[in-house]
Amino acid sequence: MIKLKTFTLIEVLITLTILAVAMLAIFRGNLVNLRSAKEASELNTAVIAAESIIKDMMNKGYPESGILEGTFEEDYFEGLKWKKIIETFEFPFIVDLKIVSVEVEWGENKTYTLQTIVSRY
Repeated sequence: MIKLKTFTLIEVLITLTILAVAMLAIFRGNLVNLRSAKEASELNTAVIAAESIIKDMMNKGYPESGILEGTFEEDYFEGLKWKKIIETFEFPFIVDLKIVSVEVEWGENKTYTLQTIVSRY
């Protein structure tokens, strides 16, 4: 004779509650992962945008000091704001150095700043 195990209604309800809590934790973890991936993608875009501004500046030659601002018009960077600050850098026994800071802004108060030092030589 085969003996069947039967479950009471309380056991089934407790099991379903534990399963629901576990599934909720899994879904919340996936939501956090998706949000982190989106933020990483936005930051990566800002880094590439800042690098493109510096490369463009380097192709034009030694920069003049000053502050320039603008917004990207290209498809990939469209809507990102940028600000380029070029200042003279004083260092003993070395002349013609500039500090270039490029700040890229997107979203609400999200910014990335890339700095480099350039020389005339």
